[in-house]
Amino acid sequence: MISAQDPPLNFWASRAPRQPPVCARPCWHTGPVRIDVALVPGEAAPARADVLVVVDQIRASTTLTVLLDLGCSDVLLTGTVIAARRLAATTGALLAGEHRARKPHGFDFDNSPSELSLADVRGRPVVLCTTNGTAILERVRTGAHVLVGALRNARACAVAADGLARGGQRGIQVVCAGRNRRFVAEDAVAAGVIVARIVEILGARGEAAELSDAAAAAVRLREGFPDLLTAMRESDGGATLRRIGQPEDIAFCAEEDASATVPVLRAGPPMRVVRLSP
Repeated sequence: MISAQDPPLNFWASRAPRQPPVCARPCWHTGPVRIDVALVPGEAAPARADVLVVVDQIRASTTLTVLLDLGCSDVLLTGTVIAARRLAATTGALLAGEHRARKPHGFDFDNSPSELSLADVRGRPVVLCTTNGTAILERVRTGAHVLVGALRNARACAVAADGLARGGQRGIQVVCAGRNRRFVAEDAVAAGVIVARIVEILGARGEAAELSDAAAAAVRLREGFPDLLTAMRESDGGATLRRIGQPEDIAFCAEEDASATVPVLRAGPPMRVVRLSP
């Protein structure tokens, strides 16, 4: 993790090797690996990145990771409650999700990762419908590789993004889902953690990273909080969870590296996420 004592972030770009580093296996990158963060969904650019990592930290990204950890047979995604009900009726799937932060009538589960972590959904298909998370996944579905990241799977997601980006020329973009198309701190903090992990992985191989201003800002934002729990509590998403009476999800979403699962998007139809194979 980059810390306040580390060199400035432009250090990574300034240390880009003039020649490919010597290593025991072929090195695909001959220059710095470009890493960007779309701090709002409107900045997402699927055509300009080899790998996209979508972050809806509170709560869709965390929920999707939990569902795959629990062994759901299929996780299908829709953007509206009506479409979710129709898809569940045709597939026999359970319904999970929210509309404007509330569980819709007739749904089996809320978009609550802590609630779902206790549910018996192994071997069952689940349809997930959320206000922001499924909308941004729909927006970037044309990307070559679209992963779902959160604090819960930050290290695993960074490793996967690095592996998929090797051999490419366009780099990695972490896309924040935001709320109603606007910036929210919880997504940016999680993006900063994932970016810092990717920088660590590259540095361990003797490779450099070239961070956009937005990527650097995300890392610095995370460093501005004493810990991740505080960051989640003080975020817009944390305030929403307290308002709707689900504060237990704040601590659950703040857990870091609790999962090695990396959800990857399959465009469909219907859209779905599956566990990324090692």
